[in-house]
Amino acid sequence: MSSDPWFQALFADRIGGVNYGKGTEIYKFEKIKRAKRAAIAAHPERVLLDFGIGENDDMADPLVRAVAKTEIDKLENRGYADNGIAASRKPPPAS
Repeated sequence: MSSDPWFQALFADRIGGVNYGKGTEIYKFEKIKRAKRAAIAAHPERVLLDFGIGENDDMADPLVRAVAKTEIDKLENRGYADNGIAASRKPPPAS
């Protein structure tokens, strides 16, 4: 039996750590892909809404990138997210 490649210990625990790729369990993203294919096959008349982020080796759709840039460039979208918008920080009216 051959020894593990040098990078085997570098796999993050969230994906299996040093045991990544050694077991027979199906990886979670493959499970999702299989479930998606099965849902489409079972109900081809329905539109499947896929809220996944997509493949990490492919660019996001140009429209998504354009909207993201527009929102990133807005001054009102600066600041810490935990502060919320001004309307949410106003105290409720007295009863």
